[in-house]
Amino acid sequence: MGWREVAATVMAEGVAPSPCPTVENFGLPDYLANALRRLERLSPPRKLERAANWQGVVADAMTIARDRWAAKALALGWTAGDLFGVGPLDDWDFQGLAVWLDGRRIVLLDDKRAIAADASGAARSSFERGGPRHGTQPTIEPVMLWEFGR
Repeated sequence: MGWREVAATVMAEGVAPSPCPTVENFGLPDYLANALRRLERLSPPRKLERAANWQGVVADAMTIARDRWAAKALALGWTAGDLFGVGPLDDWDFQGLAVWLDGRRIVLLDDKRAIAADASGAARSSFERGGPRHGTQPTIEPVMLWEFGR
């Protein structure tokens, strides 16, 4: 069925066509895409000891969303905390993927890990989901980046 037939059917049924989305959701659930867009506009948290690092963390969070790595990770069973979580204190006791990246780019992601490369592509590092400082500390409840220090 072509677009003319679809339009005729919609008009005949009196159903308004759904509006074209004006905001990209990066393949993520609305609540998560909205939280990330809010994160982009937020000023750095008040309680940061390393405030210079914050802009990089936000940039990395947005990059993994825009490049659709976050959507892929969620489909593989990762949680929002695995991706965008941080320890409640600014001692980086818990690092989600966005905090850990530190400017590197993801080149591979599966249900257990992400492999990232530096700018040259020569050096590779592995983020182990649930690994040390990434979820194995049962006494640490991570918070989302957009809630951190607010």
